[in-house]
Amino acid sequence: MDAKTAARIFHDWAETEGLMPDGPVSPVSSAALEMGLVQPVTDAGKLLLRTKQVKAVSFNEKRGEIIAFLKRAAPTSKKLISQLPAFVDDVPIRYRMGVPSQIGNEPPQPFGGPPFVMRTVAGQEFFTCGSSISVGNFRDAGTLSCLVRDAAGQMFGLSNNHVTGSCSYAGIGLPIVAPGVIDVVPNGLNPFTLGFHAKALPLVAGAADVVDPKGNSDAAIFSIRDEGLVSSFQGNAYDTPGAVDDLIDNMDVEKVGRTTGHTRGRVLGQLHGAFSVSYHATAYGFSGSVPLDPVFAISGAADLFSDSGDSGSLITALDANGQRIAVGIVVAGMADTTAAGGKITIALPIKPILAALQVTLVCGHNI
Repeated sequence: MDAKTAARIFHDWAETEGLMPDGPVSPVSSAALEMGLVQPVTDAGKLLLRTKQVKAVSFNEKRGEIIAFLKRAAPTSKKLISQLPAFVDDVPIRYRMGVPSQIGNEPPQPFGGPPFVMRTVAGQEFFTCGSSISVGNFRDAGTLSCLVRDAAGQMFGLSNNHVTGSCSYAGIGLPIVAPGVIDVVPNGLNPFTLGFHAKALPLVAGAADVVDPKGNSDAAIFSIRDEGLVSSFQGNAYDTPGAVDDLIDNMDVEKVGRTTGHTRGRVLGQLHGAFSVSYHATAYGFSGSVPLDPVFAISGAADLFSDSGDSGSLITALDANGQRIAVGIVVAGMADTTAAGGKITIALPIKPILAALQVTLVCGHNI
């Protein structure tokens, strides 16, 4: 059996057994005969999962496995592990913690380097991608993903809707400042208007069976005020690639972000169905849970892949020829005591975002 099918069956079995108290992320569609492929099933195992609570289920076709993310720490003793379902047909099940973080809290101080990088080229300084930005009217900070252009040739900056679009509450033309307001400090870089909010993709709150998760996407663009102020380089690490490809299981990935800087990780897999992210926009009194689909989980290689404030970071990888490609964008995180740094990154694939915004990546700009 393929891992994607196994993830659907396990999700449906968990929901049918009342192990997902927060509700299903996707409608139950598996037949009773299919759910009978979850083995072994014991009363002790169901009681344990009812206590731990299943939050989400991901699948990894490359590894041929599924991962059940739990609200509480996954059991570690052999006795408890032996009580849990271990397979769906011939597909193994792994268990790990996965508690979604609420978006909207003040990000921590950067600990992977400075919150922004000014790249010097021919004696002139340029503000780089992977650096701190925010709306101009709120104390916050996220990350400038990359530079993009539309068909008319106009340059924009890309980030999350919740970073530069204020969860769809920012008015068109709202100034986007660099660095983000929270990173403005005495004797630091004088904050300046990098651009103006231009467009955001839908970010509609509601239940996954009411709102179309595939119609949601946490992304927004803002017009760049002066192309001479910015560089397409990602911090001090590498240039934004011009090529785009799919975000896939087991892919080794990198990103540059405001909080953790340049980091590496690996894609754990795609989550089955919708994944609901909790957003909180204090300035506008907005709070809601937004279902997104498709969504991928990423674990850091040696430490955190991302943290709060890295939202919007462009995720890249090297293809089979060693060429860098853009594959995703950081959106949120989940607490997981077994992950490097104690957190898993939640990411969206970049291809559908660029297509929906009708823009292409900018590379080689002021590098």
